Amino acid sequence: MILNKKGSGNYTDIAELTKITSQQNDLFWIHLHYSAAEARKWLHDIAHLDPIIKENLLDDDTRPRSMHVHDNLFLSLRGVNLNPGSDPEDMIAVRLWATENYIITSNRRKLLSLEDISTALLSGQGPCSAAAFITTLIQRVTLRAGKVVEELEDNIEDLEETIDTNNLRQRNLLSDLRRDAIRLKRYFSPQKEALIQLLADAPPWITKEDKRPVRESVNKLNRYLETLDSTRDRAIVLHEEFLRTMSEILNQRMYTLSLVATLFLPLGFLTGLLGINVGGIPGAESPYGFLTICLGIAVLVVAMVGYLKIKKWY
Repeated sequence: MILNKKGSGNYTDIAELTKITSQQNDLFWIHLHYSAAEARKWLHDIAHLDPIIKENLLDDDTRPRSMHVHDNLFLSLRGVNLNPGSDPEDMIAVRLWATENYIITSNRRKLLSLEDISTALLSGQGPCSAAAFITTLIQRVTLRAGKVVEELEDNIEDLEETIDTNNLRQRNLLSDLRRDAIRLKRYFSPQKEALIQLLADAPPWITKEDKRPVRESVNKLNRYLETLDSTRDRAIVLHEEFLRTMSEILNQRMYTLSLVATLFLPLGFLTGLLGINVGGIPGAESPYGFLTICLGIAVLVVAMVGYLKIKKWY
């Protein structure tokens, strides 16, 4: 895409890419699908591009970072995956190499933040410089990350208000929230450090005014990280509450079973003793023997219940 430095841009033929030089008046934006063979070949054929930069632009798993190279900038960011049917925590990597006159971005999956910039350029409301392109991308990525963090926070608050230890779905959701918070923090922390590095060591064509939205994005990432820490801690507390409540329920049930076993232990002994097949069993010849034994068992049960109540075991 060719940008006219007035907020507009138009798609161009691949042949125009050969015009990328430091003397061009227009600003070029080249976006590559780095897994495509044609894109990889085109990038390798650029003679003036440092091999290390080429390698980073094509790397399948780049950690968020910022690198100032000969008054140019390499920036790697991670954006939340808000594509339909995708998991937001499945972060999408985007790599950017920028000079004052051209920008190269590369990724493998569609990133909505780049789609926003493309749409804005086609409508004449896009960035007017390479620095503005970078700050706009950072702002868009950070904004969408904030929506996911806020959703996590809302979910944990809903769980706190409707906690039910017998609800298996809630327990699974709680585990998912903990994993999501940990996964997001894993990328947000280095992303914040990359933006701080960008502020500290930016190319000269990134002005103080351009740095202001980047600084604001750093502040937002700080807040998101604090929220993720809070969400993780609250999830741990809820998990402990689940375990404590389940332990209490289990202990109560085991206690009830112990009481029942205590009541039936002497009864089992008595019936077992009277059931042995030998002579001399008391009441064996009496027509009232069975009734007498039943009454004796009932009296024994009442006596044991009374004893348990006196001991405050029941």
